[in-house]
Amino acid sequence: MGLVLAFLAGLFIWSGFAPFEFPLGPYFGLALLYRSLINRGLRFRMLHAGVTGLVLFLPLLQWSGSYVGWAPWVSLAILQTLLFSMVSLFSWKRSLSSAFLFASFFTVLELLRMKWPFGGFGWGRIGHTQVDYLFGLYAIIGVAGITFLVVFASVLASTLRSKFVALLAIPLAIGFFLPTAVSSGSIQVAAVQGGVDQLGFDYSKRALSVLNRHARATESISGDAELVIWPENASDIDPFKNSQAAQIIGDTIEKIDAPLLVGAVLRDDQGPKNVSILYTETNKVQSMYVKQDLAPFGEYMPIRKVAEFIAPEAKRVRDFQAGKEWISHQVSGRVFQSVICFEVLDDDFLREGLSESEFVVAQTNNATFGDSPQARQQLQIIRARAAEFQRDFAVVSTTGFTAHVNSKGEIVESLDQFEPGILKMELDTHQEASIASRLGSWVWIGLFFVAIVSDRRSRFNR
Repeated sequence: MGLVLAFLAGLFIWSGFAPFEFPLGPYFGLALLYRSLINRGLRFRMLHAGVTGLVLFLPLLQWSGSYVGWAPWVSLAILQTLLFSMVSLFSWKRSLSSAFLFASFFTVLELLRMKWPFGGFGWGRIGHTQVDYLFGLYAIIGVAGITFLVVFASVLASTLRSKFVALLAIPLAIGFFLPTAVSSGSIQVAAVQGGVDQLGFDYSKRALSVLNRHARATESISGDAELVIWPENASDIDPFKNSQAAQIIGDTIEKIDAPLLVGAVLRDDQGPKNVSILYTETNKVQSMYVKQDLAPFGEYMPIRKVAEFIAPEAKRVRDFQAGKEWISHQVSGRVFQSVICFEVLDDDFLREGLSESEFVVAQTNNATFGDSPQARQQLQIIRARAAEFQRDFAVVSTTGFTAHVNSKGEIVESLDQFEPGILKMELDTHQEASIASRLGSWVWIGLFFVAIVSDRRSRFNR
């Protein structure tokens, strides 16, 4: 019976993520997981947690093998499951202190997955799934805090401690009645989803075509845009070294007479750089941000020999050079930050980078993952970040989803996936920092140690 509960737990937790996005699913799943672990020995706990983890991560991360085969996908799912399964290291009881410890430990394990190994992979966090229900709380306790609250409520419910579950209505009420972020103004932005000729791992071989597609799509933008945005890899040809690419970008800027933010790849002897370049309306480079948080196995190859043995396609990956600092952009007197692709995953990294931003641009390229749920899952993460930092996000992708996400985490408008187009949006700008933007991971690690002490004291007193 315990393994059945563990299996169902994984299915319910998975249902909280795209393509389903069923917010109540994680509550059911976490409650079932805890029930399957109560009063079990270590070996059984590890088995049950492992089953839940595999049932969660195998379908959730299926997109990671879209064009490179099953081995990288399964390897990543197993690694995430091993980290997830560490929740079995403690013995669990039907008590308030045990529930508190379970929620705090689960939260710390999510932070561990976010940070380690190889810079971490914070995909599949419970805190990404509750924007529609708990958007008011994101600005107070952040993604990590949402994970803690959902796990705590689920565990209490699973042990039928209804009087304690009722207490959770207090933070929910606080979040619901908390005033929304006050806008300091607005800015007119146009995001270009130019598309690619063919989905897949080799889209970069058609780099000039992709650049031309974005240039052609941009020509129809009228002069009311204060900023035009192209996605990550829109110019996979180095515009500083390739005169044809530079000419295409220059001609586009001349036609639209507006600043243009270009996602590009620069190349030199040390290796490529994934960058976001802001050109002025006179075709001058005003600022450039170099991506710092590189994606392991995508932009650099740790344990290369092992990776190439598992997936020969890894030989095609040349290690990118990481940027060393955050570089903000400015347009019409408003400061904003570009975050590139998977940089939205790390809480502390984003907290530092968005500290001065009045709005955020998320540039990404989802063509590598085909028609899998990856793009929708990434948009789900960005929605959580928007609510957490109380900032409007302009999300722009080569193939979708290009979207305007407001400071509540709501999708105001979006383009259809795989359909080239232009999304014009009026972004609200904000200057006040949310409470969550001041909370580092150390807060939740500290809470975990408090939970350990509380649980040990409770068991000693019994």
